[in-house]
Amino acid sequence: MATHLPAPEAPSVPGAPGSGEQLRLGIICARRFGVVATVCAAVNLAVPEHASIAAFVPTLVGMLLMTIGFLALTPRNGRLVVTLTYCAALATLGTFLLPGAGVDDNPTLATITALASMAVPSLFVAVAELRALGLIVAVTVLPVSVLAWAGTVSTGRAPFVVLAIVGGWTAMLGAGLWLARSARQAEIGQARLRESYAAERRSTEAEAELRYGARMMHDTVLATLTLIAHSGQGVPPETLRAQAANDSALLEQLRTEGTLGGQRGQRGQPGPHGLPADALPLAAATADPWATVRAWCQVHGMDATWHGEETGDVTPASRAALVGAVADSLEVVRRHGGVRAADVTLSGDDTRLRAVVTDSGDGFAAAVPPARPSAAEAAIDAVHRRLAEAGGSLRVFSSPGRGTTVLIEVPR
Repeated sequence: MATHLPAPEAPSVPGAPGSGEQLRLGIICARRFGVVATVCAAVNLAVPEHASIAAFVPTLVGMLLMTIGFLALTPRNGRLVVTLTYCAALATLGTFLLPGAGVDDNPTLATITALASMAVPSLFVAVAELRALGLIVAVTVLPVSVLAWAGTVSTGRAPFVVLAIVGGWTAMLGAGLWLARSARQAEIGQARLRESYAAERRSTEAEAELRYGARMMHDTVLATLTLIAHSGQGVPPETLRAQAANDSALLEQLRTEGTLGGQRGQRGQPGPHGLPADALPLAAATADPWATVRAWCQVHGMDATWHGEETGDVTPASRAALVGAVADSLEVVRRHGGVRAADVTLSGDDTRLRAVVTDSGDGFAAAVPPARPSAAEAAIDAVHRRLAEAGGSLRVFSSPGRGTTVLIEVPR
């Protein structure tokens, strides 16, 4: 039996540059590190130097532009904003070389150190996924170090500032690479989980197809062979011939398609699970799934009276489950109810679709020992199990001599 399964989804390439999760984490961390470092540097400069704040207005404007740049970082504009913010940082460090902005006290020295060793390298956490990150850092750290050296050389502490720059850039570079590697490992794990899920789903679908084919063989072909073995007693010859021809069509479809999903004109689209297949060729020309059930009733001499109608949108899987459950319930009535008549009522609301199958047949007792259920109960239990696979539910109300009512519900 050939089984056609959907092609597995192509896994993503977690290590590819510009991977979404890496960019997102890098942008978030760069934005927070940079804003905190820049704002702290601005406060450290403005508060102690409030008496001569006019001399540092260009510096404060530069830090404001840096803060705006950090806040404007997004995965889409990351590289452009990093470049512009880096240029603003160089201009801000250059303002300390302007006349009147001499660096001769600890607050100003700490501000330069914070900008050069913490705020500026935070930018490169946002682009840590770039393969040329090492080269970029080696090129960009040089202008920052030169400006910081020039701004603090008069204090005699320029070597310590440069040492802080090396340490800060190394720490930020390590943090960016660690984040990129962690995101890459997480994406690899997600890809493996998706592949495992896809493999399990394919296996489950293949097993379901095999069970479905075996069930259809049991419910239709073997039933026809049993009638033939008993010389078709009690069955009109025309009905027996039609049933045998339809069973032959079923076998051919199961052999070539591996599923009955093609009965509605589209290969692979779900068909009514559990639907007696000897009605399929009779309704192959119509897109109405309920016509298939009516055709089956006609072939088997079932007098089904229909009430209401199916309204609103419903997923193909839910419709297939509902149609199959109604057909199975009618088959239970035909085989075990002692009557050849039933009422089918269709209704629904915004969330669920319902069908009620009612007959006035033999019925059965509500309490039967579980170890010895009646044939009707066993058949209804099989309907319930199949319906549950689609998220539906089934309730049965019956008593001996008073018929049976089956309430079927499926989600839209």
